[in-house]
Amino acid sequence: MCQAAKIKVLLADQSSYSRLVLANILEADPAINVAGCATDAESLLKLVKKERPDVVLLNYSLPGNKHLFALKLLSSAAAVPVVLMVKKQDLNNTMLQKAVSLGVHSFILKPAYRQYPDYRSIGSHLLKQVKAVYNRPEQDMQYWLTGMLAEANAIVAKADLPEPLVDTVIVIGASTGGTQALEEIVKALPDKLNAAVLAAVHMPAGLSKSLVERLQRQTSLTVKEGRSGLLLRKNKLIVAPGGRNMIIHPVLGNTGNYKIGFVGEEAQADEIPSVDLLMQSVAAGSVKNVLGIVLTGMGKDGTKGATAIRKRGGTIVVQDQATSKIFGMARSVIRSGEADVVLPLQEIPQFIHSFVANEIAAGATSDTL
Repeated sequence: MCQAAKIKVLLADQSSYSRLVLANILEADPAINVAGCATDAESLLKLVKKERPDVVLLNYSLPGNKHLFALKLLSSAAAVPVVLMVKKQDLNNTMLQKAVSLGVHSFILKPAYRQYPDYRSIGSHLLKQVKAVYNRPEQDMQYWLTGMLAEANAIVAKADLPEPLVDTVIVIGASTGGTQALEEIVKALPDKLNAAVLAAVHMPAGLSKSLVERLQRQTSLTVKEGRSGLLLRKNKLIVAPGGRNMIIHPVLGNTGNYKIGFVGEEAQADEIPSVDLLMQSVAAGSVKNVLGIVLTGMGKDGTKGATAIRKRGGTIVVQDQATSKIFGMARSVIRSGEADVVLPLQEIPQFIHSFVANEIAAGATSDTL
């Protein structure tokens, strides 16, 4: 009795973790064989020509796939159906229409993640999509693609719903030892935090990008490097770019919406991005609930900002001496009398969580009065 041929799949993902887990999920199905793995567009093209796969599982963010370049290479080299793994924030009509024209026959939403994506949570759906792509008769393709676009458009439409206004902002400042301290805080925050988070850590230009990438691997919050016009949103952490003084200001005519800006006010070379300027802008923006946090670091940056926040009714937390690499910025805030609470680093995430929960509860109570 002849045994049915297995579905030959190629994986294309730059992450060794993703390749390992996805390969395990696929090969656990007796009908599927993973014929190879590629780490960028060039190696994928070589593998496709060599293996002639039935299906390619492609990570949208694969190196070399900018502007869907990898898909263009594939479509010109071989007519192989592609299942595209994509983050929700990368979905849009223009990209999908172009992807479909270049051989994408289905897509999988990449799971949100803290340190590593939980691919096993979508394992059964992934297997179903790979088999559907393989088994789909050519004459049904247009109907199937129409359905795929309808599904994607529904996801995009849901993502495009108006974001809830920001009424709670957490603003964190640090210097020496601050990147490690910030990472410890961020990885311990809840998956959903009904507040916008801003962070300014003294560092030169060019270093903040790697910090953002490390933070994103450790949290389900969206982590972005600040840029002009970027809107503050709940469950989003915005990190000030190195070498630039980031501030926020209200969106004109839109109460409860704030966006990122930059100023050129002079500050000491070793105190940029300025914690004071960021905190002062948050205080001036009339945000309803503000929690300012001053972590480890040398100097006095953050003291003026803490004063401004407290004058507007906000709360200030500082890191204690025992867990600080350098107890300078926090000590300055304490000596100024502007510290409401002094905490060891490991207790700050829980304080943030409690602060946000209490402010939401208080707001809900006041709304019913």
